[in-house]
Amino acid sequence: MKKLLKKDFLLILTVLVGCSSQNFNKKIETSENDGLKEESFMRYNSDRFIKFEKSNQDNIQLANSSCHQEKFIKGKDLLEEKMQSEKNNPYYWNALGTCYMLDESYTKALFFYDLGIESLETYKSADKNLAEATITNNLGLIHLKFKRYNEAFDSFSKANQLAPNIITPKVNMAQIYLEFNQNDRAIDLLKSIENNSSDTDLLYNLSLAYFRKGESDKAFSTLLKVHKDSLNRADIVGLYASCLLKKNRIQEAKNIIEKRVVASEFENRNKIILEEINEKIKSNENLKK
Repeated sequence: MKKLLKKDFLLILTVLVGCSSQNFNKKIETSENDGLKEESFMRYNSDRFIKFEKSNQDNIQLANSSCHQEKFIKGKDLLEEKMQSEKNNPYYWNALGTCYMLDESYTKALFFYDLGIESLETYKSADKNLAEATITNNLGLIHLKFKRYNEAFDSFSKANQLAPNIITPKVNMAQIYLEFNQNDRAIDLLKSIENNSSDTDLLYNLSLAYFRKGESDKAFSTLLKVHKDSLNRADIVGLYASCLLKKNRIQEAKNIIEKRVVASEFENRNKIILEEINEKIKSNENLKK
């Protein structure tokens, strides 16, 4: 591996160590770019919203849809109507816990997730392991929110053992590896599921791991698999611009980062990348003189 210059290494640490977001509820508009569309109770794309809003048969799914659209009162009302009839259904308690988690009422979310775990004792359905994996994974997300990384990893690992065929816990485990710059472990885990998913976050995290290792060509080729509409997403655009900069496609990097430099939580990171780009442009101009 080519040895990174000290300046390059500091830049990577400064602007990319926070890219492995703890907020797994990233917005992915269309289902073809959402590899977790049939799994995740924490990420809903617009196609799922439309599907569930048209359905009048499943209050739990309707409530999930409402809560993900921040219609918390509606979602909770729908769920409370079903409390007596669904009290032995772990998916019901999972939905209620998730609604409170999205509403940032984490103590109540934990309480309802715990009720979901308790309900598994009398739940006789064939998908019992999947139900437990779903709740356990979401408990891990709360641990992750509060940076309880050991507890979060244990939750995701247990969820993965309970339901090894679903990819959501694996993606979440990779998030923690990235938090601690365990890039090889993240790559091994994400590569094992890459061929089965075109998921935006999976590809972004894999690209980030390659970039951190100094393998910018692999990072770039992986990132190009992300749908072009998502390359301008606030968290992805910085990595995309950095990859372009590594390829000396400086003006392209400048153009894309300037459009998103004021993007909320990534504002400071994107400004640092833009400064690096402008320094490179200035340096090249001086060499021509």
